[in-house]
Amino acid sequence: GCDVAVGSDACGPTVEQALLGIRDFEGGESRVTTVLLPHDAQRDPLTRLRGIDPMAEDDGGFEAALREYPPYVDHAKACAAALSRGGAALVIGGSGLFDEEAFAALQQLEAATGCALVVQNNFSRCDRGGTRPRFRRVPYFPAAAKAFFASYKAVVCVGCKPPVAMFGYEDNISRVVDNALELDAMDVVGALNYLAKHVVPGAPAAQVPPMARGDMDETGPLTAPVLCQVLAWLQPADAIVVDESLTTGATYWDCSLIGGLPFTHLTLTGGAIGSGPCLAVGAAVACPHRRVVNFQADGSALYSTPALWCQSREGLDVTTIICKNDAYRILDVERATQGLGSGGSKSKRLTDLSGPAVDWVSLARGYGVQGVSVKTAVDLRMALAESFRTPGPFLIEACIQ
Repeated sequence: GCDVAVGSDACGPTVEQALLGIRDFEGGESRVTTVLLPHDAQRDPLTRLRGIDPMAEDDGGFEAALREYPPYVDHAKACAAALSRGGAALVIGGSGLFDEEAFAALQQLEAATGCALVVQNNFSRCDRGGTRPRFRRVPYFPAAAKAFFASYKAVVCVGCKPPVAMFGYEDNISRVVDNALELDAMDVVGALNYLAKHVVPGAPAAQVPPMARGDMDETGPLTAPVLCQVLAWLQPADAIVVDESLTTGATYWDCSLIGGLPFTHLTLTGGAIGSGPCLAVGAAVACPHRRVVNFQADGSALYSTPALWCQSREGLDVTTIICKNDAYRILDVERATQGLGSGGSKSKRLTDLSGPAVDWVSLARGYGVQGVSVKTAVDLRMALAESFRTPGPFLIEACIQ
């Protein structure tokens, strides 16, 4: 690779000379460049470099990369052949989950080969609903994920690495898919277009079961599945759903398209909980004309409650739904999955949030955010409707039974 230390004699003392050194580097076949940039160098003036235009279009995309690296052509064709044989899963990441040109290519691939369009369990962004592709989501737990992929004859990954387990378990499952073909491409859209041009039409498209609203008791206690259904049914068109619901939202993916409206789905991409409220702030700032819904587990939310103050200060259109079960339930689930048992009283207290219980409505008001508490589906429906027609932030404490 090309290792550059700005300010050293190796590539010159200035940022400009360092960039020129990177441009002219020809040693080896690595495409990796490591730049060490001291703090003072970040303040150096940077004029327009001859031959380097930071605002120029890309370097030609995936097809140009294949011309640059001819040995990779056979691998790309092997990926297309694997899809052509039928019974394959196409796992998509990056811009393949929100770019309209990518969606057109995905629908071509699905129609031509019958491949299943799959997203990893912890994806960063996926635009869904409306006329967009219907994706299948990899299950969270390793054994279930491994069984999911076992039903396919081949797995091709574009824009992402092959899925792996989040944690280590006694079953020793780390990789949930064996022998996956990975089409390594910065230009995900270009890679999907390449596959669409090179697959051989064959099997009919796999049928994804339609979503139905289902029955629910709107006057009974609010349960997690009912909460997911109510949100899915009422979320407005083009909403941005920041989903850190964890255990409460286990059924949300399966019912989230019952309203049929387009929306953007953002999730927790790693194991570090608490990003939801902050992510909602960023989404609302970036898209001020779209309603943001923060579907939020209560334990995770405690990591980042000051985001509510920011929402109030900036007048952001964020509806926060706190899934109040008074517990770090995901940690209880993980503990059980690890075979550690329920533990004693002190162990249970580590994941218990009921002593004292958090009053989320009062907490929200302390940050300047309007809030209500609901215990039934009908109350949740009314609170959501009020929040969607009220400018600015709004918090709903959903008490889960």
